Amino acid sequence: MLPFIQVKAIKSPHGEKFSKECTTCHMTENWTKIKENGFNHNQTKFPLKGQHIAVACIKCHPTLVFESASTDCASCHTDIHEGTVGTDCNRCHTQNNWFVNNINKIHRQAGFPLIGEHAAADCNRCHTSATLLRFDNIRSDCYACHQSQYELTTKPNHITTGMGTDCQRCHNMAGQSWLSIGHGFDHGAFPLVGGHNIKCDLCHFDNDFKTKLSTECSTCHDPGPANTTTPAHTTKFKNYACSNCHTPTAWTNIKFPIHEVYGKIYSGTHKGKWSACTDCHLNTTEYTSNCSKCHNFNSGKLN
Repeated sequence: MLPFIQVKAIKSPHGEKFSKECTTCHMTENWTKIKENGFNHNQTKFPLKGQHIAVACIKCHPTLVFESASTDCASCHTDIHEGTVGTDCNRCHTQNNWFVNNINKIHRQAGFPLIGEHAAADCNRCHTSATLLRFDNIRSDCYACHQSQYELTTKPNHITTGMGTDCQRCHNMAGQSWLSIGHGFDHGAFPLVGGHNIKCDLCHFDNDFKTKLSTECSTCHDPGPANTTTPAHTTKFKNYACSNCHTPTAWTNIKFPIHEVYGKIYSGTHKGKWSACTDCHLNTTEYTSNCSKCHNFNSGKLN
């Protein structure tokens, strides 16, 4: 009969609450050798993905007490941003690498989408922190970065004309330059659309933005009607306003709604058949619904 040998219990280095079988991770012939697929880390609150798959256990569990390990990135990784972007590293980084591939998404979430010229801007021009890895909170209003452009602009002079520093009222952030005017400015009863989406100083002379301008077409487009003789704007068509026929898109874009109201001659195959009003009106507002005025029925062709 073999003598009874009392073996002294060895305290587990993994803590008193650790209840896993030793052979789940260790090899019996060598306790320092860890089974490659022994413990399934994906069943924990911190599944191993990306770069974490190849990391040695001791790198994250230096005390070997597994339950004391934190799942926060900062517990293992030095915060090179010095607390300027918070502790949620997943907002910018993935477990595959430290490269940031969602810069546009981050800026949208912060309320400053990178559109227009900002999409190609150098990050360091806005983020001027002590180091290139600090991202201190910065102002997102245009004036904070573009003060010099505001003060040096002379056409119009933004300071003397009393223009505010809310640049987006006039300028388009999605545009490719400061000359993208009109998309954000509320021009009131005279919207800047079509051919009117032009430089401000073409209507507001000498930096005068306080004098109220007339919205009559002839204010800017005279003597245009006087020089237009076909059709005769100053005689036969003088009772019609410019807007009865023309649109802000272009002077040649004619739309005369009265044809839709009176008579059916401007319908069917006649509608849009010819390129000018004078094809039918012959420099007069009068017309006849008699087909023979335009059609030669003997030849089957227009006169």
